[in-house]
Amino acid sequence: MKHQNIPTFMLLLLAAFTLMFSPSCKKSTSSTTEDKKANLTSNVSSIGEMVVPSGFNYQMDRKIRVSVPLTNGAFGSLKHKIEIYDGNPISNGNLLSAGAASYPMVYEKDLMIPSSLDVLYVVTHFPDGSAQTTKVAATASEVTVMDLKKSNLELRKSAPASPDCNTGCTSTVTGSQNVGLNTIGAVVCITGNFTGNIDLNRGTVRICGNAVIGNCSMNNNSTLLIAAGASVSFTNFNINGNTATFSNWSNNVTIRSGFSPGGIVNNYGNMFVTNDFNVNGSAVITNEGTLTIGGAFNNNKTVVNNGRISVSGSFAQNGGASFTNSCNLTVGGDANLNNALTNNGYISVNLRTTINGGGELNMTNGAMLKTTNLTANGTINGTGATSLVRVSGNTTINGGGRINGTLQYCDLNGIETNTGTISGTVSQACTLYLPVTSCNPDGNGVLVIPDTDGDGANDNIDEYPADKDLAFNNYYPNAKETATAGFEDLWPSKGDYDMNDLVIDFRHNFITNASNEIVKYEGFYRLRASGGSQKIAFCMGLPIKADLISEITGAKSEDGHEKVVFQIFDDSKKELGGWNTVMNQAKVDFKEYNVSFDVKTPIAMKDFGEVGPCDPFIWVNEANKGRGFEVHLPGNAPTKYADQQWFGYADDDSNVDKAKYYLSKTNLPWAFVVPTNFDYCVELSMTGEKQAPDITQVYLHFAQWAQSAGEIYRDWYLDAEGYRNKDFIYSK
Repeated sequence: MKHQNIPTFMLLLLAAFTLMFSPSCKKSTSSTTEDKKANLTSNVSSIGEMVVPSGFNYQMDRKIRVSVPLTNGAFGSLKHKIEIYDGNPISNGNLLSAGAASYPMVYEKDLMIPSSLDVLYVVTHFPDGSAQTTKVAATASEVTVMDLKKSNLELRKSAPASPDCNTGCTSTVTGSQNVGLNTIGAVVCITGNFTGNIDLNRGTVRICGNAVIGNCSMNNNSTLLIAAGASVSFTNFNINGNTATFSNWSNNVTIRSGFSPGGIVNNYGNMFVTNDFNVNGSAVITNEGTLTIGGAFNNNKTVVNNGRISVSGSFAQNGGASFTNSCNLTVGGDANLNNALTNNGYISVNLRTTINGGGELNMTNGAMLKTTNLTANGTINGTGATSLVRVSGNTTINGGGRINGTLQYCDLNGIETNTGTISGTVSQACTLYLPVTSCNPDGNGVLVIPDTDGDGANDNIDEYPADKDLAFNNYYPNAKETATAGFEDLWPSKGDYDMNDLVIDFRHNFITNASNEIVKYEGFYRLRASGGSQKIAFCMGLPIKADLISEITGAKSEDGHEKVVFQIFDDSKKELGGWNTVMNQAKVDFKEYNVSFDVKTPIAMKDFGEVGPCDPFIWVNEANKGRGFEVHLPGNAPTKYADQQWFGYADDDSNVDKAKYYLSKTNLPWAFVVPTNFDYCVELSMTGEKQAPDITQVYLHFAQWAQSAGEIYRDWYLDAEGYRNKDFIYSK
């Protein structure tokens, strides 16, 4: 029922029409849709053609439980902050919820997310200020996000998929024999138990079985691949050509002699070289796994270490060589740098580290060098976040030695000899905090982070660092956007189904303390449209016991309810001063409201449940209707003040005994909540169309969504290709 300049005689007709649906005019309450079948392949021509399954409640959200068990004990009992986003937090993601976790306490929270949302981003903020973001599928009702701080993902692994011997093989060999290959494009697959020699000049050999190889020789244009699950040992292994490529995915590869490759070596698994490893010629070594060297490690060309390299003997970075360490390099003997080496991770040298005249050690962003003794004839330079050089024995800085940049130099006995230069940016101390990680097994220092309000959530994770009662925000629908509730006001009659008799946006924020207990509510509300002819009151019900809260500000608390109910306004016409549903009329300003109250007895978030739309409802503030004339979301029970005599009259099919509320006999609602800012319909009775359209002709997949019980077109309300008729959407 609409508003446009209604004359007096029409108002009299309106009153008569309303009386037609008084309790004395009760109609049959049986559903008329039981024997019909819905057509889900195309739209209907009107709301009256919809065949909606019984019990469908038009909910556009669903509940999901997110658990984050912390496995990293490096920070003791210090609290971590867990944040959950509906998209990538560094681009367009919106914060849904936040809370605290500590080792070994599990963070666990129920959320309401849009049914169309299939991924979540979980950010773990560690006490040291670092963070880990995990993208997880959100298609199940529960998701567990393992704490990744000590997982292999920190090794920056980027291994491609392992090869196999099931497809793409031009020939397959096994048993005892020699393999010689000199054909471009040929692929020889070794399976089962193999013993023999391999001579590769062109083509590819894949090893998928257990292979004992005497001599292996690789030349240009040849490729040797060892698959995950294989077991391979080499007596002698030579890579001669600079375009020859050896890649390993296996966790069981042994080279039982020295190894002096001149080509490309990629290790994604575990590889053991029993003697010296010499990087020669045009070699490029990339380690993403674990490389164990029983002798010395001499680099003459290019090494990139994103995993772990363990050297029993000495290490030499020679002239013309390039070495980038992004994870863990451990040296059992001496380390000699004759050229630049970049350390983004952790290096441990058991004996002496020497930076010679042509050598340079570049330390970046919290890197660490741990060594017993250090001699600097060249340069140690720090960039980015402060890095640490820690010396347990003697330091000798000679005339050409320079220590510069963002570094902390820690000599536990004090620097013994310094005839070189230590710049003013370098602190001589041992206090720098570096956490224990999968790359850095030692760490350094003690983490000290202020907690200004003393609530147990340190300032770097506390959203209210100066308020001991508040710590984290938990939103519906999210931190930036609002949900929209739309209502038809002619209940228990069907109405015209443009769902714009009242349009109001809202956002809940249930604020928790450092123990994840709800202590405060803040709500934002925005009245956008009042398209009905009647005066409408708007209320919100929340699942909190009424006697647990303080006085409500920004709204009128309604007494007599077990749970919190407050009224934001009682006359939509007076509040808005217009309708905002007719395109040829002037738009009036939206009306905004802020509502808040404290929770006197904190409620554990795990007991409260999910933060969802709760219970937005209206009542019709007309003389012949009044407070008892409530309209709720389908399935939501009425309050104690509802006049239940209207249930089952006209088009309504509510049944108290069956706990069925606010659905018509054809399973249509009088209200819904869209979990984002909804572009509502214009006054459809005034479009000039021969037959007035309803919402099905504005949102072209609404009917299919409802008729499928929400299984298809879960995002029907979005502005996507072919989803809407924009001529019928209010756009002022």
